Order: sequence, then C-alpha cells, then structure tokens
Amino acid sequence: MTSAISNLNFEYMNTSERRVLNLENVGLPAIPMLGYCNYRHSRPDVPLHHHPGCIEIHLGIRNTLSFSIENRGWRLAPGDLFFTQPDEYHTVSKHPKGLIMYWLILRVDLLGKTLLASQQGEAMALSQALTNITHHHFRSNHRIKGHFQSLHMLYDDPTSQLRTLRLRTVMLSLLLEIISAANQHALSPAENNLTAIMNEIESAPEKEHSIDQLARRVCMAPNHFITRFHELNGLPPRQYMLACRIKKAQYLLITSQKTVTLIAMELGFCSSQHFATLFKQHTGVTPIGFRKTNGRTNKEGDISSDNQSR
Repeated sequence: MTSAISNLNFEYMNTSERRVLNLENVGLPAIPMLGYCNYRHSRPDVPLHHHPGCIEIHLGIRNTLSFSIENRGWRLAPGDLFFTQPDEYHTVSKHPKGLIMYWLILRVDLLGKTLLASQQGEAMALSQALTNITHHHFRSNHRIKGHFQSLHMLYDDPTSQLRTLRLRTVMLSLLLEIISAANQHALSPAENNLTAIMNEIESAPEKEHSIDQLARRVCMAPNHFITRFHELNGLPPRQYMLACRIKKAQYLLITSQKTVTLIAMELGFCSSQHFATLFKQHTGVTPIGFRKTNGRTNKEGDISSDNQSR
C-alpha cells in the first residue's frame, strides 16, 4: 500500500487553473505529485502541514507566494525555487489572482531506485545530494522551467511508447539542475533583507515607510530598490503597502466591532471616505458591505460611513 504524502487531503485534477498529476501511475513511483497552477482567482491559505518522507519543490513563474517554516518566512518570487526537506512542517499563504507556479513532490526513499540510477552508488549520491540541500529559497534558471514544461507535455502524450523513459530522463535532468541551482544561486543578503522588509510592512502596515529610508537599509539606490522590490513581490513598494493596509482592514472588519472611521484612522488613511474609496477599488465592495458579507453587525458609526462612501 502506498504511503500518504501529506497530512492534508488533496485531490488530483486537470483543469485550466490547476493541474495535479500522479506520475506514479505512469512509471515513476518516486513522483506522487507534479503540479501546475494559473489562478484566475485568489485561493485560501494552506495550513500547517508536512510531507512524510517527501521533498517538495516549488518554482515561481508569475506573482508571489509566501512560505513559512518554524516562524520564519520566505517570499517566492518569479524565478525562485522553494525547497522543503522531508517532514518539515510549513504553511503556504497568499495565493493571489494571477499566480503561476510549478511544483513537485518526490519520495526520497524511492528516488534513486526509480530514476535511471542503474548503480547503487548513483542512487545514494542522488538522494544524498537532495537531502543535503541547506537552502530553502534560491534562484532558478531557464532550464529548470523548461524541464517542468517538458514533463507536462510528455505526460500529455500517452501514445508514445517511450513516454516513461522520456519522463524519467527529464525528471533526472530537472533534479540535477535543482541541485546545481541550490549550490550556486542562493539569494544574496540584500535580497534576503528585502524579504525581511516586506514581512515588516505586512506585520505593521499602519506604519509610515519612506522609500529612501528603506532603500538605505538594503544599501540600494531608491530606483533600484523599487525595481527589485517589484520583481520580488509583484507590486511596487507603495502599492504593496496599500495592499497590506487593505488586508489588515479586512481582518479588523471581521474580527472587531471598531467603526469604519476608527479603522481608517488606525491604518493611516486621511479620512474614512478616502479609505472606503480605496477599499472598494481593491475588494469590489464597501467596508460595510464586506463586514455584512462576513457576518459582523454594524454600529451606527459604520452605517453613516458606508452611506457616505456609496
């Protein structure tokens, strides 16, 4: 009987937005999951989970995704790889609209036995090289993306008598490229500092942040800081700050009985009207409409603010 690869329930599917394939059924017993997503809508967070005996690898293509292991966070930007070792508990959050990503889960104990490793020494070397990767977050390259694409294309050609052999060959090339990338392209200290700044903004969005001051903290010129911030996060700094404030406002509207005006002031908006306008632009509803939809009873102050914002 095949062992479970996660403590969470999941399902195989093949839609335009989400593709989850089982390569164990086509001759690669070490690969229980090959995935691809192109989300047209945002998706909920994935709670704390782990993959017993399995390595998980994600490749970012468009937009960003956040991972956390033992209270440490990483942000997967386009061109980044995120790597979790067997049994590491982690969470995945902020699946935004427009996210494009590849991912892969592989069974470490079966890896060398089923992926072309004709000699025992080669099998052991492959498994050890993967389990010895110390970086969780590192740069990818164009070959890795190409290998992921090839795996999906080969899967879609069941008439080929050589499909399984080709899948194994591409999978081995992919894993060797990932090992090379992990050894050569760890993120620079400046980029890690950028991630820390993003996490800081998200945790306290009500604070005012000067672009010049943030750029100095990571030893970058302001224009370079804005460019790298956008590349890593998918949004320029100012838009990201606003998005974090809107997200915090959503949380307060659901979890507290604070008025719209008070929430606007706490989050640094110049007026409740300005806040309501920006909130509707981002969410499609007014703050009161959002609160009603999510089950909170309004106070009189909220109702008057909502009437003003329509």
